[in-house]
Amino acid sequence: VPLVHRVNMQLAGRYEDYSDFGSVSKPKVAMAWDIVEGVRLRGSYSEGFRAPNLEQVNAKEYARLSTQTDFIRCEADLRAKRITSFTACSRSIATSLRVSGNPDLKPEESTNQSIGLVFEPSFVPDTFGKWTFTVDSWKIEQRDIVGLLGAQTSVVQDYFDRANGSSFAKIIRAPVTADDTTLFAGTGIAPAGAILQIKDQFINLLPQTVEGIDFGLDWRLRGTALGDFSLSLNAAKLRTFSREPGPVVDALYAARAAGKINAATPLPDPSNLIRVNGRPELKWSGSLRWKKGPVRAGLSTRYVGDVEETGFLDANANRWLVDSQLTYNLYGEYEFKEGPLGRTSVRIGGRNITDKDPPLTSNGYLGSLYSPYGRYLYASVKTVF
Repeated sequence: VPLVHRVNMQLAGRYEDYSDFGSVSKPKVAMAWDIVEGVRLRGSYSEGFRAPNLEQVNAKEYARLSTQTDFIRCEADLRAKRITSFTACSRSIATSLRVSGNPDLKPEESTNQSIGLVFEPSFVPDTFGKWTFTVDSWKIEQRDIVGLLGAQTSVVQDYFDRANGSSFAKIIRAPVTADDTTLFAGTGIAPAGAILQIKDQFINLLPQTVEGIDFGLDWRLRGTALGDFSLSLNAAKLRTFSREPGPVVDALYAARAAGKINAATPLPDPSNLIRVNGRPELKWSGSLRWKKGPVRAGLSTRYVGDVEETGFLDANANRWLVDSQLTYNLYGEYEFKEGPLGRTSVRIGGRNITDKDPPLTSNGYLGSLYSPYGRYLYASVKTVF
């Protein structure tokens, strides 16, 4: 068949029956089409389903420690001229975050799509090695994601309500003391006690869309006078990461734009989550390996792009920039083939050999992206009996 060197197709389905949510069936289809030898188009489509877990549905209430900035007190300090800017406020407080389940939760659902190209050029002479190039574009659409409004958003909502003469029921405060009365005196804001608890409940969030593109390069050269070589490079770029904010966050953005709360008040930006907190736009990694006889060596590298921290703003409402990071790992290995140490290999290496610290945020570092370890040297011995 013209333009059909080979075609493979997979069809699958998933069916589950839940006592709480009823039955659900989801399809999956994947296809690989080799147009000619060395040129492959591939794509897939699938739908996903995840029922809320027992804690999200049934938990009566559990507590976590949460440290938040009490923005209504920051506003009082600013109006009383005890601070010169909103970001100079130091009214952080450790409080109890009380999270409860929600028996009315709906299950999460998703749609996943991908299309890609694999190119293995057969016209390249063997003396230049074997090359494989890949590129894949993917998209994930999620609906009814189970999550929380968030402690910070609740505190900002309480700030807005109290600055406008009311209060937010999910923020539980201590009775007003004489010190509280003094703190708010002359500011035009009714005195408020210290935050004791922040109540939150699992809810179904609005739809979320994530799109990206992945690149890959693999090269192998074997049997040369200098030994065997292999190179691998992989990169991932986010093109879309957005979530509809919902009425609560929309209203807070409108209030900030209208000057009803301070312009430096931190708010989540779900309309574009690329380069926000733990979502860098670009990540890539690579490794180069060499082997000749009993000797091996390898070099690997990893890059994580910069992100912006939404919880820490300057006086002009600009987010704190968390820098990018590039790290390297290196190792050398020798394998004894004969003698009393036969089939024993010794490896000496180092991780993060340039001793790069993780980029800092206002609360330390992002554990989802970075490791706190500096330069790490190691040695290992492996024997096969």
